Amino acid sequence: MVFCVTTTLYSEPEVEESTQHQLRWMEVEGATGYVLEIKNSSGYLVLSEKVKGTTYDLVNYTSGVYEHRVAVINKLGKVGSYSDWVKFEVVVSRVPTLTKDSVYSVSKEEKEKVFLLEGKDFIHPMKVYMVTGGKRIAAKKVVIESDSVAKATFAVDPDSDTGIYDLVLENPRNKTLTVKQRVVLSDSKERAANFAKRQERIIKKEIPEDYYETPYWSTLWRSSVLPGWGQKYIDGKNWKLYVYPVVAASALGLYANSYNRFLAARSDYQSAVLLGAILAENPDTQVLWFLNRSNAESSFNRAKSELGVIQVGAGILGAFLVYNLVDSYFSAKRNVAMKEPGIRIGSENQRVFASLIQESGFSQTRPGMEVGSRYQIEFSSRF
Repeated sequence: MVFCVTTTLYSEPEVEESTQHQLRWMEVEGATGYVLEIKNSSGYLVLSEKVKGTTYDLVNYTSGVYEHRVAVINKLGKVGSYSDWVKFEVVVSRVPTLTKDSVYSVSKEEKEKVFLLEGKDFIHPMKVYMVTGGKRIAAKKVVIESDSVAKATFAVDPDSDTGIYDLVLENPRNKTLTVKQRVVLSDSKERAANFAKRQERIIKKEIPEDYYETPYWSTLWRSSVLPGWGQKYIDGKNWKLYVYPVVAASALGLYANSYNRFLAARSDYQSAVLLGAILAENPDTQVLWFLNRSNAESSFNRAKSELGVIQVGAGILGAFLVYNLVDSYFSAKRNVAMKEPGIRIGSENQRVFASLIQESGFSQTRPGMEVGSRYQIEFSSRF
């Protein structure tokens, strides 16, 4: 008769690559050896080996439930009947790890959120937490599907602080894994998903680690060089990188084209004024003076009209460039991660109003034009 003594076996190896556990059974009088068989939870035989003593070292067995049985080898070398299969559990107490750089998004619109965890050395019962600023939110349920796959279900509390949370995994032997900034909690699904994508880019080093620490400078200098570039960098708004430069280039083109026509009209006007001064001194050229005056007024009106277009173009360009910087500033502001409680998440309302008032006149006493303009630009934002 073989007596098998089994229990849950824990291992806390100093060297990760080598894990060792030991099975023991009672000695049978007259036995010259034993045959040990072990099968895994799937029913596959993983060991069938002759053993001389009453112990066997299990080297590099992964966590899981196994079964074993033992048969006696008598003095004639014959193998007797096997004992019944007896279960035993191997628990490898390593620090759990995650093999994917996933960032999980959670919104207050959801009642609960399930995290699919993929890694290594998951054992039951494992605890999972979201941690920020000393506050800890525990998963209400953790299901270990295998040593590499687990699901953690969190109940979403509407009063929880929005922000970026660390993800903590703790095994039954109190060995803990803390992965920084892996959970984003926001008010809406869309905002949480956007922040999660951006956080994954930070983890993958596609954008700098100080992304949240220096958002204003990094955003403003880019938008100053190329409108929309800073917004693309900080806010991921691809369309702004294409639309904003087109708007700026169109306003600049309108300004340059009108400025060239203005210079031509002004030159014609000045020439007509000089010619009129010469004709005015000769009484015989009064008819020509009247014709020249009509031409001068036409040139003046044309130049005045082009100057108005120039001022409008300059006003539009100036207002747009200022708006571009204001927009880049608030794009950075929306992406600031505060230490407490986390991401600054709010709704903003922006309004831009610009007006242009022109004041111009024609002087009969001296050649030239007197034109003045007054601009009024109003920006307002509410968070």
